[in-house]
Amino acid sequence: MFPTLSRRRFFGLGSSAALLAGVSFTPAGARSAGAQSLPTGLLKDTENLPDSLNNAFVFTNLMMDAYATGLTVRLAQSYSDQALGATAFTYDNAVLIHAYLASEDPDNLPRAETLGRGLLYAQANNFPVADGRFAQAYFVNVANPDGSGAFITPAAYPFYFYTSAVGDQAWAGMALAQLFKRTGDHQYLMGAVKVANWIVTNAYSDTGAGGYSFGTNINPQNMSVPSTNGKSTEHNIDTFAFFTMLSTLSNEKAVNGSTWKSLANHALQFLRKVYNEAGPYFYTGTTSDGVTIATTPIPEDCQTWSYMALLHSGIDLPGHKKTIDWAIDNLSVTDTPPASGTSLTKQKQVHGLTFDTASLTTTSADPHAVWFEGTSHTAAALIARVLNGDLGGAFARLANDVQRTLRLLNDCVHGQKILGAGQTVNGKTIPAGLGLVAASSVLDTGFGYTYGPSLHIGATGWFLIAGHAGNPFQLGYRPASFTL
Repeated sequence: MFPTLSRRRFFGLGSSAALLAGVSFTPAGARSAGAQSLPTGLLKDTENLPDSLNNAFVFTNLMMDAYATGLTVRLAQSYSDQALGATAFTYDNAVLIHAYLASEDPDNLPRAETLGRGLLYAQANNFPVADGRFAQAYFVNVANPDGSGAFITPAAYPFYFYTSAVGDQAWAGMALAQLFKRTGDHQYLMGAVKVANWIVTNAYSDTGAGGYSFGTNINPQNMSVPSTNGKSTEHNIDTFAFFTMLSTLSNEKAVNGSTWKSLANHALQFLRKVYNEAGPYFYTGTTSDGVTIATTPIPEDCQTWSYMALLHSGIDLPGHKKTIDWAIDNLSVTDTPPASGTSLTKQKQVHGLTFDTASLTTTSADPHAVWFEGTSHTAAALIARVLNGDLGGAFARLANDVQRTLRLLNDCVHGQKILGAGQTVNGKTIPAGLGLVAASSVLDTGFGYTYGPSLHIGATGWFLIAGHAGNPFQLGYRPASFTL
């Protein structure tokens, strides 16, 4: 059997604040009370954040340049060698494109475009089916023998990462859409439309609550077959955001004749059904039948991503702007020795969020392990809430969100400093203090796979997104009134 796991979900064992520090602005929700500036006293702990963000880019650049440099078409290795070798996950590379673009540093734009061309190459040459889809991952340590010079080949033995989950497709599409928004280069929009049409053709569902199904697998005969994994809330959040972007960028209709706006609303229809107002939180999705709601476990990303994706949508779900608070209140952890299963050594301690409610009760891993990607998701969502004025005009609530953001970013900075030393990429040691590991210790997601303490461009990319006040689910990353 080939793996059928979603996006980043197989890893074995193995400035918002900085920017806000120099900015005075009027939150939209506070205008009735008069203009107010962020109190600088809340920002005193962010003095190391600019250096940490710079170090994070040093790490992502090392991962991107491990086997080829310059404008060579390629993708970046996702993890240090200690995890899955020279494997580049589609989702991780989409996150890295967002990180480079959200920084608005002109020196980072060529890197974003190089990775974007890498996605376009992977899309056009995907094995075994090149019909607009992306595989879950690719190998990036050798040039393709087709003569293109691209360092992108199928992730075959021993992984066979050929699955095409809808979430991966939407993330690649969002990255290409943001590249088109920034550069005006139509090759990126064409690639985004291709993968969007693939989602419509292969995942549009009228069963149960509608929305979009999980995606496709490749069977042992190298034939594409539908996944039996049901429907994912996360995937539908991603698809809603992606198709909403296309409704702004493209006048073309989808392959089925529908508008991108109506297709985005089809994902929204599903999200309404998996929302639990009593939480408030979003369920993880459905069981394999695509109809029955799976009520456990409850993941972090569905709570924070839903907020970032649904901004400006006009959605009227009661309390949905507080799903971020549910995640913080229910999924915050501290990993410290001698906790059961911890990978931390004496005198090391880290804080942050874990993956989901199942992670807290595991008996096979560390129930206190910190998921740094999710910790950064949460920081980014809080920043988006501050910048968009979704706090009912109460300045005290704004200040509370800023304080929580700073704590989460500082948690990431601390993890960056003390974890991941001695790891390598292409056999070369990665200097300490640059990237973030996926998890502080082995973390059980409750879905049959784990994260571990390997340096990771996905976790580091999300830290960079949050550190630059970015929201990848919205074109342009930030409200027009906020500039870096």
